[in-house]
Amino acid sequence: MGEVKHVLWTGGWDSTFRVIELYNRGVKLQPLYVIDSSRGSTQKEIETINLLTDLIKTRFNNSNGDILPVELIERKDIRSNLYIKLMYKLIKRRRKIGTQYKWLGYLSKKYEWLEIGFHKKDRDRLINPNQLIKITDDTNCENWIINRRKTSFPIGQLFKNFRFPLVYISKLEMKEYATEHGFLDIMLSTWFCHRSEEKPCGDCAPCKQYVINDFGFRLE
Repeated sequence: MGEVKHVLWTGGWDSTFRVIELYNRGVKLQPLYVIDSSRGSTQKEIETINLLTDLIKTRFNNSNGDILPVELIERKDIRSNLYIKLMYKLIKRRRKIGTQYKWLGYLSKKYEWLEIGFHKKDRDRLINPNQLIKITDDTNCENWIINRRKTSFPIGQLFKNFRFPLVYISKLEMKEYATEHGFLDIMLSTWFCHRSEEKPCGDCAPCKQYVINDFGFRLE
């Protein structure tokens, strides 16, 4: 495949699983990493992305894919969008939603069909399965987009430029797949804690979410 596919990559579990999937399909990837000044683990995450890139290329050396050097984007430099901001505020009045979805919405105006690494449990907090449409994307993978006829207007507008490739798989199912296909060690080299660069703190939002998702062993 000649075209470059832009992918959000934090060096975390879900986005790394997707990168491996795409790389093994011969896709040329341009990773995007958003630098958030409020996150204490930024340098660790960038280092992890570089480490994972080397591990993936070495392990899957028969692939025709490629992973380009990560493109760093300052969150403060992402151009805001008044309409997206309004849709986000309307959603936030009724349900809990992370601020990252606002600026990812801004970013999706530049990178259309940006992928979000919602896994099965993430999906259920914001979107019902019947609010998604299954498609075959440009990499011949199963993928999903929002069905704006079946969701609220603000959610449909906020997420209309996104794809959701992981919404029907859980972290544990990814772990099982990685074990069966011999790359669990790469997945265990991912990073998720937002406060620490050494040992997961156990108290930040991602650490707590890992426990909720039956992934507490990653904190040990």
